Amino acid sequence: MNGWLIYRKEDAEKNSAFIDWMQTEAELLGMKIELVIYHKLTYGIRDGHLFIECKDKERPDFVIMRAIDPLLSQQFELKGIRVYNDSRVATIANDKSQTHQLFATNGISMVDTQFINKDEIDKLSFRFPVILKAVNGRSGSEVYLLHSIEDMPLLMSERYIVQALAAPGKDLRVFVMGGKVIGSVLRESDADFRANYTLGGKATLYRLSPSERELVDKIITILPADFAGIDFVFDDNGGLLLNEIEDIVGSRTLTSLTDINVAKLYLEHILKSAR
Repeated sequence: MNGWLIYRKEDAEKNSAFIDWMQTEAELLGMKIELVIYHKLTYGIRDGHLFIECKDKERPDFVIMRAIDPLLSQQFELKGIRVYNDSRVATIANDKSQTHQLFATNGISMVDTQFINKDEIDKLSFRFPVILKAVNGRSGSEVYLLHSIEDMPLLMSERYIVQALAAPGKDLRVFVMGGKVIGSVLRESDADFRANYTLGGKATLYRLSPSERELVDKIITILPADFAGIDFVFDDNGGLLLNEIEDIVGSRTLTSLTDINVAKLYLEHILKSAR
């Protein structure tokens, strides 16, 4: 089986070790994984037919999408090529407002949230302090703790969510693959209200309780993903509140704390599901 691993150029450089790992494990499994740089792809409609082209690349059997473009993912799917994660996951997980809308509709507990455009900041319905997040932000980017309207940064994105402040500097990431939990990591920071590992937070393994596992299973059922991170914050009683879904999830914390071979597991999942 021949697969494309699609990254934007700058992300491919930052994730070169993971790319090498995926290619090495693929070879051991009798697979071939080609790195494809996103900006070298062209796609659209020609002579009434959908097309996707990348110079000197043969049509793949499957695509591992590590660049955010739900429309491109859907183009592959319409041409009969399986995408990991699929276009529905990419559309919802990479838009925090859509994520909260979907899961609130299905009874999943979360922090009170307001959807807002950048030119409507004067419509804030919460008392300060609040958390302001760009709907398309990743890895803690464009996430702000505001104690007053004077703390408002220069807003670069068009749409945001505003949330009441949950317990700061602490969250839980649950890694799921193929409908199963493969690991859970508690992330904490004494220096920042964001607990992201890439921002200097510390990480420890976390054992889910039966009720927490039941919650995760419900979320997986609502939005099945091939490989994703489900992030939670904690309420005043230590209960889990859904925070977001990471579509292009990193695995540094999990691999630093365990001997789980994430690359091999992911490729084995692809082998089982792509046929």
